[in-house]
Amino acid sequence: MKDLGRQLRRLLTPRALLAWCGTDRLSALAEPARRAAMRELTPAAAPLAVFIAGTEVPVSLVERTLDLETLVHHGLVEIAGDRVRATLSLLPLGSSLLACDRLDAAPTDDVVMWPDDSSYHLALSVPPGESWLDLACGSAFAPLWRHQPAVIADVNDRALARAALGGMLSDVALEPYTADVMDGVPLRAWDVISCNAPIPDDAGPMWRATSLAFFEKLFAETAFARLVVIHAAERALAPLADLPGEKVVVAYTPEPGFAVAWWQPAADRRYVHARRPLTDDRPHVTFEDRAAALC
Repeated sequence: MKDLGRQLRRLLTPRALLAWCGTDRLSALAEPARRAAMRELTPAAAPLAVFIAGTEVPVSLVERTLDLETLVHHGLVEIAGDRVRATLSLLPLGSSLLACDRLDAAPTDDVVMWPDDSSYHLALSVPPGESWLDLACGSAFAPLWRHQPAVIADVNDRALARAALGGMLSDVALEPYTADVMDGVPLRAWDVISCNAPIPDDAGPMWRATSLAFFEKLFAETAFARLVVIHAAERALAPLADLPGEKVVVAYTPEPGFAVAWWQPAADRRYVHARRPLTDDRPHVTFEDRAAALC
């Protein structure tokens, strides 16, 4: 699998993605990828069309660049006659490949969706830490973005399978656990626990929607970590103000909307709430925003 991952990472790169459809930002990729796949395909663009847009292409276009026999063996593509079709999406993410369900997958409770901007907000807000647990990990965007080993946990076994595949193809060690928040995760001393939390009282499927009880459980069960980093709806983070330790919350437009929170449960009690607009130059919250809020 490592050899296959190296082969795929040479073909599916952010640079190739940008040249093919005009963006390498995965949260803005869906429509540009669909449009790019409608143009006449070259051998260089065909692997991108297969694994990103989900297009069926002639075998002759990819047989020299892709190891089709190995891809079929691992269930990543299907061949029918002279056409090849990917069974999932593989998205270039820095030095990694993110595995998720196809762009045309139905939005069921267990579907592994493509990342949105919240994925970037969280990943860019997590500082380095040797012992890292990513809760509600989905496809493990944050560890794969940082190309850093992590323990990952989710209630969705399909998401964990996609995340583990992405880790293997990216040569990033991910240790997966089926878990409801911390239930099911081994007890360890964590430098960082991160979570891109679902939206409270949203009407969407399980991977998108939760209740405020989820956050009560999250705050209670992660209070032993050195640092907890959460991306969530701003109102769901409001209870942090009354908890022990240092809490820094940086909200971003629209207002009220979403925010990233950094919580150090063992630190001196302090609560800072800041807001900053998103700009073309700075489209996502980052760890540097925590320091700016503390100034």
